Amino acid sequence: MPLDQQTAVAEDQRVLDTARSAFARLGFDGAEMAAIAEGAGLSAERLSSLYPDKKALFTAVLVSLEKAFDAHCREASSDLIGEPLALFLSGCRAALEFSDRRDFARIVMIEGPAVLGEAEWERIDHGLGLPTIRQGLRNMAPHAGEAALRPMAVMIMGALNELILALARGEKGVEVEESLAVLERLLKAWAAR
Repeated sequence: MPLDQQTAVAEDQRVLDTARSAFARLGFDGAEMAAIAEGAGLSAERLSSLYPDKKALFTAVLVSLEKAFDAHCREASSDLIGEPLALFLSGCRAALEFSDRRDFARIVMIEGPAVLGEAEWERIDHGLGLPTIRQGLRNMAPHAGEAALRPMAVMIMGALNELILALARGEKGVEVEESLAVLERLLKAWAAR
């Protein structure tokens, strides 16, 4: 990679890191573009040339968090050698553990839908998450057709998103291990049909 391209990539990463910290700490409304620019070592004009407004910057931060989340889940589910169900559950465990990150919970799960709108948030969230879930389900039940895979993938994604929110809120009675046990029973019954 040419030096000027490396510099641009490093600059953008500084901006995203600074913005992620600001959005996680202060929320979308509380974070200020001028403070983010200063924290990233840029002028306000330079930041505006990279991200024309706060929503564009917030979207870039959210997408980077979603990509990190997806990579984390994929890695966790590929570390094991063995049965596809165990691999899938390992990825689900990684998803629930990743959601402990304050930046992910606040930016992606709590503020994301409000700032971006439900449709745009869902497009990003499902665009990254559903293919990963569908591949895991396909590995578990290679005989299942698309008519069986898609609804189950959507249900699992919805369940994981709701679990992430419940864990972020600290809801009593919602625990990772019990949730994974329930999911395992559901998946075994689904794969057996």
